[in-house]
Amino acid sequence: MFTLTGIRNPVTTAADRMNAVEDRIERLQGQIGRGERFTRPSEDPAGEARAALLARLDARLVSEGRAIDRATARLNLAEVALSEGAALLQRARELALLGANGALSESDRAVLAVEVRGLRAQLLDLGNRRDEAGRYLFAGATDGAPAFAEDEDGRIRFAGWAEGPGAEPAGIRGAAVPVGAQLFGPDDSGAFAAIDRQLEALGETEPALRETAFDDALRLLVESHDRILDATAGVGAALSRLESEAERVASSRLEAARGLAAAKGLDLTAAIAELEALRLTLSASQEIFGRVAGNSLFDRLG
Repeated sequence: MFTLTGIRNPVTTAADRMNAVEDRIERLQGQIGRGERFTRPSEDPAGEARAALLARLDARLVSEGRAIDRATARLNLAEVALSEGAALLQRARELALLGANGALSESDRAVLAVEVRGLRAQLLDLGNRRDEAGRYLFAGATDGAPAFAEDEDGRIRFAGWAEGPGAEPAGIRGAAVPVGAQLFGPDDSGAFAAIDRQLEALGETEPALRETAFDDALRLLVESHDRILDATAGVGAALSRLESEAERVASSRLEAARGLAAAKGLDLTAAIAELEALRLTLSASQEIFGRVAGNSLFDRLG
């Protein structure tokens, strides 16, 4: 018996082929179990690069979505508060018109003053409302402290500063809750000043001075009410914008997920078909290997 140089032993060739088929079967089984075409970059460098890019995009979109959700939650709370504030100022206007009636007695005006003081307290509580994280909604950048506080003279002053947190991390500006000074007006002519002027009018005993005080109070209350309504419209517009941005983020994440599936995803039907074909091939190879190995052994023994 002799061998030619460069010609491989048939047994070795058959064994190598079976090993290659077994390796492919093992990889396919792993891919089917994971639902992915590859787990190592070396298996598909281009696909891995595409998958990594899409994963980074999705992470950024998740961050944007969280910023939008936080801003939306704050604006929703602000919208409810502003609606309550408008109702409080509307009631204050009604009481001012009623108190301006010259037929009312001093005791009647005293009764009205009790309700007006209650409105003032409610408006102050509203101005210092907090969000779910305990931050003051209308305090702006200093949302760790109350937006409004009484000074030594008992006047309510804005204690916040600048604009509050919005959705800037998501690249969206103008979606922050308006600060208290924008909502309630200047300290000396805003909503709190209007109510204080109304209380002064209710306590004034001189008819001419009382009439002037009520005129001032009504004018300031109308301005304050309109300011609240304008702010409410602005909050509604910001919420609509955030809703659109949230839809954009959701759509972009869906597209990223589809791209990731395309980059790493596995055609399950094709993979299973290939797996079955390889199993048949392996079975046939094992049969052939058995015959070849048997013949080789017979040759050596002969």
